[in-house]
Amino acid sequence: MATKTKPQLKSMFKGGDEPTTEQYRDLIDSAFNLTDTAAQSLTSDITTAGSLTITGGNNAGVKFLVAGAANVVTAADSGKIIVFNVADATLCTLPEPQIGLKYTFVTKILATGDHEIQAKNNGHGFLGGVTVTSTTAAKADFFSANANGADDFITQTGGTNGGGPGSIITITGIADTSGAGCWLVAGNLGAVGSTTATPFATS
Repeated sequence: MATKTKPQLKSMFKGGDEPTTEQYRDLIDSAFNLTDTAAQSLTSDITTAGSLTITGGNNAGVKFLVAGAANVVTAADSGKIIVFNVADATLCTLPEPQIGLKYTFVTKILATGDHEIQAKNNGHGFLGGVTVTSTTAAKADFFSANANGADDFITQTGGTNGGGPGSIITITGIADTSGAGCWLVAGNLGAVGSTTATPFATS
């Protein structure tokens, strides 16, 4: 018994054919069963014209970043929690934007090197903003990305612009083509120092 593609199944059930028991089993195994409680897997994309309700939970997973500039997230990582997992300098590059792509970046450990999120294309960056709160001073402020959407870097240094443990940034794609303001940002960053500063910059 094995799952088969639609073209394979069509070739088994042509007019005048006499399918075997094994072929009928393949047909059954290739279809979703609405009452089966065993896990069923789908490897293709899902497109729905109506609402989608998930009652069993949705675990998109976690991706841990490593030190260095080689980290990337892809469209397949959409929905995942992306963890700045080391204190050392870590850069992560976003993919080409698509409407609805969503990444949640969280900081596990106080940054001692720059923790950076970079748009794939220079000048094709962020809208929105983040709150930066100092853990060593009674100070907090809200910082917006440049309204022209050209800021293409978010940098947390472990100092005045964030990078403390628990810092969180959500980045959502709001355009299907790369351009200024194609990503929307929201978040809360933990800073260290007597002042706070913006994490946004243009390359």
